[in-house]
Amino acid sequence: MRVPSFERFRRISAAGAFFVCGMVVGAAVWSGLEGEHLNQVLKENFELNQQIADYKEDLSRMQSDSERGSVIQSIVVFIGEPKGKNAIDIVSETELKRRVKEDLAVFRGRRIYNIGKDALFARKLFENKVYAGIGGNDYEVRITTMLVAEGALQVWVEAEKAHLRP
Repeated sequence: MRVPSFERFRRISAAGAFFVCGMVVGAAVWSGLEGEHLNQVLKENFELNQQIADYKEDLSRMQSDSERGSVIQSIVVFIGEPKGKNAIDIVSETELKRRVKEDLAVFRGRRIYNIGKDALFARKLFENKVYAGIGGNDYEVRITTMLVAEGALQVWVEAEKAHLRP
């Protein structure tokens, strides 16, 4: 019995191999794009869940403090990075905001007219304060601006990675 020559199947084999390689590359590209899209959706979900928690907390506090007037009812924290530094990831930024809000909770319920005296206390409280163990890093936080508007204490802080760990 004679074995047929491979020359007859060379073009078909090359076309098949090219097709299979194209499928593999296409699947890799599709998987990468889908992974990036999933990452964006998870990030947005995390941010929206944090906003919902903040709104629920503010709503419950406003309902209990509705009889009081001209007091700080909520605290809003904005995190910024010093010029020339790397941006902080969203999970670390959210944890920093939560911890700063906890530290500033002493101002909730105070009269807005006393914020001038309290601002000096807050600056001293946060002067080079280090929050440890956030996303495997330590962050040094400084208050840059405080503003009270419509019962909300808005605080802008600068956060940068502290290099305290050996």
